[in-house]
Amino acid sequence: MASAGWSAMLVACLAGMCVVSRASAQARYRTDGLCIQGGRHKARASPEGAGYSECFNYQQNSCCTANFTRILAAATVVSVDNFHWGRCGNLSQACEDFMIHIECFYRCSPNAAHWEGQFPSSIAGVPLCSGFCDDWWSACRQQLSCATNWLFDYNTTDDGENFCRTDSQCLTWEDRYGNASNMCNTLWGASFTYTTDPVDCVELNGTNLVARNSEVARRLLLTGAVSSVQAMPIVVLLGFVAAVVLLLG
Repeated sequence: MASAGWSAMLVACLAGMCVVSRASAQARYRTDGLCIQGGRHKARASPEGAGYSECFNYQQNSCCTANFTRILAAATVVSVDNFHWGRCGNLSQACEDFMIHIECFYRCSPNAAHWEGQFPSSIAGVPLCSGFCDDWWSACRQQLSCATNWLFDYNTTDDGENFCRTDSQCLTWEDRYGNASNMCNTLWGASFTYTTDPVDCVELNGTNLVARNSEVARRLLLTGAVSSVQAMPIVVLLGFVAAVVLLLG
């Protein structure tokens, strides 16, 4: 997931032909204890104390501070770092709960760094369990949004505040995405991938998530399940195809 503060950097990079593939070229199994780099996370995962108010799965080895969790523990989460989730009206409590699970993983889980993206404070290609995505979809499908890809489809100020574009309209998530897979693969850009394998997927709801998801990362990344072709930027792949065409021609 990209924080609102660096979404403009993504747009600039895309304009310069720097493309992120869904499986990030930087995805790798990590044992260094470092969190995602870029300023939105602690430098290194460490325990947090009694002030930790949400995201309890990650309290004993957290990449976010206790102060950050207080934002997610509010009765209604209006915005996170100035980025508003409900520009067409506040989300239902059921839908908000799933957004909190997502935010907890991105900001607090030490496992998120296994899928660190190519831009500051980003993740890419996290293989999110289809069951979680299906439940997320069921909770949110009737909510309203004026954006489909929340990283690119808003107008965003320099301080990260997002606004609906003047040519956008508030539509239900069902109208925007159609199904759980499209929602999971699109809402936070290339951050997540809808994954039907019930074993080799990242789960965001339940207990003992750090150990479970670390093992998933070890199997997928340390053993090379993310192939070099999957991780290769799209522009490089297109260049390779063009070269082959020229040789064969």
